[in-house]
Amino acid sequence: MEIQLSFQELRCKDVVNIVDGKKLGKIIDVVFDIRGRVEGLVTPGFRRAFFFKACDDIFVPWCDIKKIGDDVILVELRPRRPSEEKREEREDWRPK
Repeated sequence: MEIQLSFQELRCKDVVNIVDGKKLGKIIDVVFDIRGRVEGLVTPGFRRAFFFKACDDIFVPWCDIKKIGDDVILVELRPRRPSEEKREEREDWRPK
């Protein structure tokens, strides 16, 4: 069974992480590969109102989306280990 949803329908749904139960917000963007396939969704990063500190937006890979319901999108985002983040930082400087 194939599901067809428009961006308008997707952006009205809340995104919830089933790992910790946190609400990530609503969809703000959809990322496609060069063939037109959906790679993932983007939700706003966490913001602290008192300090006005903004974080990067959150990319949710398509494979981590577990269920798209009428009102909510359930995703499974595991916390990243610090060793993975440091490795990515070291690799970012390399030319591609």
